[in-house]
Amino acid sequence: MGRVQGKVALVTGAARGQGRSHSLRLAEEGADIVAVDICAGLDTAPYPGATSEDLAQTTKLIEQLDRRVISRQADVRDSNGLQSVVDEAIAEFGHIDILCANAGIAGFGPAWELTDEVWQEMIDINLTGVWKSTRAVIPHMIEQGRGGSIIITSSTAGQVALANLAHYAAAKHGVVGLMKVLALELAPHSIRVNP
Repeated sequence: MGRVQGKVALVTGAARGQGRSHSLRLAEEGADIVAVDICAGLDTAPYPGATSEDLAQTTKLIEQLDRRVISRQADVRDSNGLQSVVDEAIAEFGHIDILCANAGIAGFGPAWELTDEVWQEMIDINLTGVWKSTRAVIPHMIEQGRGGSIIITSSTAGQVALANLAHYAAAKHGVVGLMKVLALELAPHSIRVNP
């Protein structure tokens, strides 16, 4: 029996990379998975975004582990879209026990050369998107009364300054602050919040 047998985990940014890795590890340990990814390129990211084919591959790999999975394209910046995914997952699985708020982007440049658009998209996805993801699942976790776990992906840049990453470091420092506040607020409900 796995460490999270019978649990349901929602993972953002699940189509590839760390998100896929987290999804597969949770599935290996017995969780059913709600895999969410925008599956699109982003205007300010200096690399191609994940695709629907990437998300389909994640889904296939989870199913090969004999776990149930719901895969949906959703943007962590869209509260209504996230809430729809959460509502569907609860209708299908009955509960969500784990949130892995992993979706994020990276980019580089001197702070004074970043455009308004580059700054804002980074903050909107890497910080506000994490908050919106937590806000979508927390009321359910509290209501179900079974505790839970929220894992927020941060970075070394959430602890120290790194040149050419002002927007990324600001977002990740914000994520660490959000995590600390949520840990305090959710402890009475037996919901752990960790980076």
